Amino acid sequence: MTFTSRFDLPDEPENLTLRADVIARQRYADDYGVRWRGLPIGRILLGSGAPHDRPQWSWSCHLSGRPQAGDERGTGADLAGAKRRFKAAWSRIRAGLTDQDIAKAQVIAENSRKALAWC
Repeated sequence: MTFTSRFDLPDEPENLTLRADVIARQRYADDYGVRWRGLPIGRILLGSGAPHDRPQWSWSCHLSGRPQAGDERGTGADLAGAKRRFKAAWSRIRAGLTDQDIAKAQVIAENSRKALAWC
């Protein structure tokens, strides 16, 4: 499982795609959405206002339709560290997913996309 950028689309279905987040049509530096098979599964971003002696990067890994466990979010000292921790959490989540879980997440993602299109 590897991360790719939004410009380097993966052929392997288990790859994670890191995309710059756009919120209200504005791109935010150092704020990335993470996708797997086109599904949003989390976010990695540079924290603002964190003390310099604490990790600056935050990450959160989740799949729509299932609760997020405490070990599925955290911090990293840098982007590479946050990516490593994210991938470890996603590997644990992915190992327990059923086809039904994935189908449910796809329906939720599509309904979200449609709802946001009306905004």
